[in-house]
Amino acid sequence: MEEKKIEAVLEDYGTTPVPIEKTRNWFEMGIVIWGVAVCIPAFMIGGIVGGSARLGVAIGAILIGALILTVISLATGNTGAKTRMSTGMTAKFTFGKQGSILMAVMLFIGSFGWFGVQLEVFGQAIGSAVSLPRWLPIIIGGILMSLTALYGFRAIEKLTVFVIPILLVLLIVTLIKAYSGVTLSEVFAKQPAKVLPFGVLVSIVAGGYAVGAVIQPDITRYSKSYGHASIAMVFGMMVGFPLVLVMAAFLSPAAGSSDFTTVMLKYNIGVWRAFAIIVIVFATWTTNDNNLYSASLAINAIFPKLKKWQLTVIGGALGTILALFGILSHIVNWIMILSVTIPPIGAVIAIDFLFFKSSIYSYDKIEELPPIRIVSYISWFVGTLVGFLTYYKVFTFTTASALDSIIVASVIHFILMLATNNKIQFPKKA
Repeated sequence: MEEKKIEAVLEDYGTTPVPIEKTRNWFEMGIVIWGVAVCIPAFMIGGIVGGSARLGVAIGAILIGALILTVISLATGNTGAKTRMSTGMTAKFTFGKQGSILMAVMLFIGSFGWFGVQLEVFGQAIGSAVSLPRWLPIIIGGILMSLTALYGFRAIEKLTVFVIPILLVLLIVTLIKAYSGVTLSEVFAKQPAKVLPFGVLVSIVAGGYAVGAVIQPDITRYSKSYGHASIAMVFGMMVGFPLVLVMAAFLSPAAGSSDFTTVMLKYNIGVWRAFAIIVIVFATWTTNDNNLYSASLAINAIFPKLKKWQLTVIGGALGTILALFGILSHIVNWIMILSVTIPPIGAVIAIDFLFFKSSIYSYDKIEELPPIRIVSYISWFVGTLVGFLTYYKVFTFTTASALDSIIVASVIHFILMLATNNKIQFPKKA
C-alpha cells in the first residue's frame, strides 16, 4: 500500500502519454522552458557574445540566435504536444522500437553528463564564494536538484515560478551597479578588444543551446494543445532566453569577463553578495533538475518496467558522485561530441512528424512499429557526420557544428522520404 502511495505521488508518465486532465497551459510550460534556459552556461554565452561585439550588434545576434532556437523548438516540441510523450518515447516512431534505443542512450548521456558537469561547476562557484569545501555544496546541490527532478514537472514548474522573478530583480540590480555613472550611449559605443563576425555570434547562441531545443517534448508533452505548446515555446525561447543573454551581454563588457559567477560576486558585496550567491544557486538549480529529469525520461524509454522516480534517484546519486570525482575535467569533450550527435535526432523527428507521418505518432500504434527505420538512421548519420567534420574544422558551414548537423539531417531526411515515396514503414497487415 505504501509503495502505491509513493508511486501515485511521484507518477510522471515516463513511458505513457500524459493524461489530458494533467495537462498544463502555455504559461506553466513557458516558465519551465524559461527556467531551463536560465543557467550558468547561458550567462556565459551571453557574456561571450557581449564581449565580442558592440552591444547593438550583440543584441541582434542574440535575437536571431534565439529565433533559430525557437523554430527548432517549435518543430520538436509539437511532437510532444501531439503524442504527450517524452523525447525518448517519441523517438520510437521515428527510428523504430529497437532503433530508438541508441537515440535514448545518447539523450541520457547528454542530459546526465550535463547534470554532473553543472553540479561540479556549482560546487566550485559556491565553495569559493563562501569558503566551503568543494564537496559540501556538490552534495547539497545534488540532493536539492534530484528532489525536484524526482517529483517531475510539477515541482520543476513551482520552483521556476518562484525563482524567475528573483533572478530578474538581482540581475537588474547588478546591471545598475555595473553601469553606475555611465550613459546608455557610452555603453553602446564601447568597442571590444576582440571582435567576432556576426554569423559566428549567432552560431554561438544557437549552437550553445541546440540540445535543449531538441528535448522540448519532455516539457510540451504536458501541453493542453498545439496552441498552448507553441505559445509556451515562443515565450520561453524567444522572450525569456534572449532576455537573460542580453543582460549577460551588458554585464560582460562592464566587468571585463564572461565568467558569470565572477561578475555577480564582483558587483555585489555585503548583503547583496548573499543574494548574488542565491542567483548562482537558482540559476543552476532550475536547469540541472531538468537535466536529470530528461535523463531519467530517456533511460525510462529503454527500461519501461522501471519507475521513472527510481531512475531519477539512481541518476541523481551517480551524477553527484561523478561531480565529486571531477567529471568536468573528463567528460566535457564527450559532451561536446554529443552536442553534434543529439541535435540531428531532433531534426529527423521534426521533419518526419511535420511533413510525412504525423498520423502515426500515437501511443496506440507503438506495437506496430518496425524494429528500425533505415531512412531515419541514414538521415541522422549523415547529419552527424557533417557535424563532426565541421567540429574538427575539416570544413565550415554555419560555424556551429550543432546547427550544421540539424540543417543537413533535416534536408537529407526530407529528400529521402520523398525519394522513398513517403511509405509508412509498418509491417503489412495480413
